Amino acid sequence: MRKLLKNKKFWIVLIMLLVLIVVLLLALQKCAHDEKETKPLEVEQDFKRNYAKWSDLKLNGDICNPVYLAELREMEKDFQTIYTDAKKPKVWDGLSKKDQTIYTAYGDVGSELKTMNDAIEAQEYEKAQQVLTKILEIEKGVKQ
Repeated sequence: MRKLLKNKKFWIVLIMLLVLIVVLLLALQKCAHDEKETKPLEVEQDFKRNYAKWSDLKLNGDICNPVYLAELREMEKDFQTIYTDAKKPKVWDGLSKKDQTIYTAYGDVGSELKTMNDAIEAQEYEKAQQVLTKILEIEKGVKQ
């Protein structure tokens, strides 16, 4: 009887180990597979979130206003970060030409936002307005 119990314990432990190994292999395979496919998706989600903030800010009125400077600085950094992330080979190679154009344009918007924010900080509102016009033209070019 003891030998039978020992055998049962052995088989139970063996089956549990095999199940654990299979689960770990499946999890590792899924992680490796997901990493390749979700990189463009993550960048796209970050972009959409940041673009929504940018659109809301534009709807608030005169964004060349010192009141919005902190938010504009955040947008500047976010657009530049998103562009940098999009340019990574794992992401860039998975994007369509249209998406590549969009991310490039908003990388340019991030750079122009820096110029505009610096002008607002220096209280050069006319220059800030000119840069804003340039930003809006970049956006218009993307939407066409």
